[in-house]
Amino acid sequence: MIKAVLFDFDGTIANTIPAIREGVNNTMRRCGYPEHSYEDILAFINHGARELIRQAMPAPDCEDPATVDRVLQEYNTQYGLVYDHTREAYPGVAELIDRLHRAGSRIGVLSNKQDEFVQKLSRQVLLPGSFDAAHGVGPGQPPKPDPFLPALIARELGVSPADCAMVGDSDVDIATARNAGMLHIGVDWGYRDAAFLRAHGATNIAHTPEEIELFLKG
Repeated sequence: MIKAVLFDFDGTIANTIPAIREGVNNTMRRCGYPEHSYEDILAFINHGARELIRQAMPAPDCEDPATVDRVLQEYNTQYGLVYDHTREAYPGVAELIDRLHRAGSRIGVLSNKQDEFVQKLSRQVLLPGSFDAAHGVGPGQPPKPDPFLPALIARELGVSPADCAMVGDSDVDIATARNAGMLHIGVDWGYRDAAFLRAHGATNIAHTPEEIELFLKG
């Protein structure tokens, strides 16, 4: 029986790419690097902010860890100025999360985004009181698909990982659910389509927020 549902944020709860692109390109300009298109950012995301920035940087600078760390620090500043330009969830998603919560499910938000922005954005785009925990990547913590963060949220929610479902739009979320021993539910309204998700092992794919409820009911 599924007692808790963990939702990825970027591409699952909300389209964050425009704000991420704004933060990345502000950083690239300040560091003297080329800017990037929406499609570039789409290709770079899902593996955490450091990997996003590393891929956005040109060679040879992207190969020097100290330089990547310096540019990442600048990105954290720049994204902090624009993160709240993501102002709403995808249609029906906030309502779904609220409905599940009111029906008794424990709700968590799990993202490879920096933790402080996950906390703030979850409060900004989701309905008040509709989720129980939200975590991004903090200092020294491994990003998805490592099972550290999903296990952390499961403990915080007071449930076993086996009693959790992980909802996400990417191959990283599929691997995260597998590594954590959770049910995976893919969504194809985000950054990766159904064919991509199936190719990476997804068997449950929701095309609308309402279909997530059907998978949870079994």
